[in-house]
Amino acid sequence: MTSVDFISRHRQAARDFTRRAIFTFERVVGVLLVNLMRSLQVELDQFFSHLALPAGRSANDDAFRMARKKLRWTAFAELNQAVLDGLNPPPTWHGLRVVAGDGTTLYLPTTHPDTIGDGAEGFNHYHADSGIYSLARASALCEASSGLILHASIAADTRDERSMLAEQLDALRPDDLLVLDRGYPAYWLFALLQARQRHFCIRLPLDFSPAVQAFIESGDASRVIEITPGSAHRKDFAKYKLPLEPFALRLVRVPLKTGQTEILATSLLDEKRWPAAEFAALYHQRWRIEEAFRHLKCRLKLEQFGGETPQAIRQEFHAAILLHNLATIAAQDVLIQQGLDAATHAPNLTHATHLVRLFLPRLLNDPAAINEIGPLLFDAITRQITKRRPNKPAPPRKTNRKKPRHHRAYK
Repeated sequence: MTSVDFISRHRQAARDFTRRAIFTFERVVGVLLVNLMRSLQVELDQFFSHLALPAGRSANDDAFRMARKKLRWTAFAELNQAVLDGLNPPPTWHGLRVVAGDGTTLYLPTTHPDTIGDGAEGFNHYHADSGIYSLARASALCEASSGLILHASIAADTRDERSMLAEQLDALRPDDLLVLDRGYPAYWLFALLQARQRHFCIRLPLDFSPAVQAFIESGDASRVIEITPGSAHRKDFAKYKLPLEPFALRLVRVPLKTGQTEILATSLLDEKRWPAAEFAALYHQRWRIEEAFRHLKCRLKLEQFGGETPQAIRQEFHAAILLHNLATIAAQDVLIQQGLDAATHAPNLTHATHLVRLFLPRLLNDPAAINEIGPLLFDAITRQITKRRPNKPAPPRKTNRKKPRHHRAYK
């Protein structure tokens, strides 16, 4: 694959990015990648401070807004996949790569009519006392050992997490173990995962079915049951072309220190190969995707979108995913270089992200600068490594967890 092929795949028209302009394809990608968290002109001034522009030429914010219209968001998705393909295999759990899946809601700007339009690319909107607001649903698959986002998608919030996950299953490998929380269980999803030959471990609501309640009352640590979908499930099974046939499912009991009980459903039926006692630690690995979402939304300010059209929102969403992964890879490489275990030591991911944003313009301008920047980046990340406290109690949840939502002018 050449850079010319890549550009031709991810521009809106054949004539785009063919002139010798200030905002080339690479520079537009770079500006979006360093995250637009401040005034656009300030971001552009900092980005181009590392570049030698022709005399009398400057990087103007209006010119950038026109240039980004020529760029497809798919460029960031393909770059992210290329980055992931070059990594070493991660640690496994009984030979399986643990992948956590989850979804989250994002607030969107509502000042552009296309954003709140009814088209396929638009997003839903609502009316409140404070005005109109728009929401999106984001769904992601996260490598539990590192926090890398393997695949992500964004759609209107009218889409449910299960259907978005179903569209992401092709991103899973046969040796993956998908871990999901209790918002996902459904007979059709169990059947679909088994039909695709993908392993899973999903937390169930305690009242999910009579069979689950009977298992809870039995006191067993583990049991294989047979699920028989009925006529009520016919529509969902038909949607995904699944036969309405019985299938086996294993239930695993996870007692908590609080005295409560969690029930997990898994496709791993062999008790000897996958002991029930190890599933508590396995399910705990799902928390990694919550940390990834927190980094994206609280540190990368994902919801403070600089653009307002559906295309611009998708550009910034996938650019933030790529930036998160680049910072995560740099942080993980430092741990490996220092011979430290990720279970006992944690790099400061926020600090690593800031450093990647800082050095990225220079690298885009001169890739050979990695020989100078690499040691500086690794040394700075190394100074911000802290020890983990695995038994540290979590802080109590705040009673008022209402999500703050600033007026659009706040940005």
